[in-house]
Amino acid sequence: MDDKVSKLFHAGNIVLFDAAMGTALQAAGQPAGMRSEEMNIFDPDAVLRIHRENLRAGSDVITGNTFGVSAMLLRGDKTLAIKRFEAGIALAGQAIEAEKDRQAFSPLLAFDIGPTGALMEPVGDLGYGAAEEIFAIQAEAGAKGGADCVLLETFADIEEFTCAARVAKKVSGLPVIGTMCFAENARTFMGVSPAELIERAYAGGMAAMGANCSLSPLKMVPVVEEILAENGKKQNQLPVVCQPNAGTPVFKDGEMVYEMTEAEFYEGMKRLIDLGISGVGGCCGTSPAMIAAIRGIIDGKNNSGGTR
Repeated sequence: MDDKVSKLFHAGNIVLFDAAMGTALQAAGQPAGMRSEEMNIFDPDAVLRIHRENLRAGSDVITGNTFGVSAMLLRGDKTLAIKRFEAGIALAGQAIEAEKDRQAFSPLLAFDIGPTGALMEPVGDLGYGAAEEIFAIQAEAGAKGGADCVLLETFADIEEFTCAARVAKKVSGLPVIGTMCFAENARTFMGVSPAELIERAYAGGMAAMGANCSLSPLKMVPVVEEILAENGKKQNQLPVVCQPNAGTPVFKDGEMVYEMTEAEFYEGMKRLIDLGISGVGGCCGTSPAMIAAIRGIIDGKNNSGGTR
């Protein structure tokens, strides 16, 4: 494992990731129909501000606004997709630099790779060669942009997940943190179990693995319990990362909103942290205020004299 990443995930330390970017940008006035990655070019100040808010809330890892680039590359928008990806990494780096005097240590910069939105062969029509090219383009750009690690998020297909992890690690040379999207039955919509996730994570030499998106903190508890139980069967256990949603969105005043309060998110995250996970953050609907709300929990549990 890379020294910077291993230092964060040392024994007993709980790593704090950041909050959602997509819903934050929507709240900041992102035009209807525009993808969040387009905001890296259209309104970089908004993206930069949100990153800085997460840093001030106490994030140990800042994730570039690049999640949707895989889908863009699948459609063939290569030049534009790369431009948005590079801008997303640059803005995250600028935020870390701008906030460096406020931080006890330098937060890590992750670049975010999401699924393509297509299914891999033979279930779907996405070939391995095409998938490898999509993930390699992002891995190369992320490494050149100065990222410290790769974050795979919201994958449901174990073959696509494995392909992304293998290519990202090979091309970038950076440690890979991989999380999949599970339902309440602890399976992805493609039927992947925590045991399968863990086997692929170990085989692929990942730095950490876990779950993100879809569920609220409390509803993610059984999923994380199963991940931890399967992980506990391994001799050298990988750090487990969990980034839940701020509940389930509801349609209100003509738009989808997340109504979970900071206090509710805090209580749910406390349950998850008490299970013994190594990393936590927020996915859809979460805010920097929610990240700040759980900073105190983590500070109370992290080993004294750690990275913070």
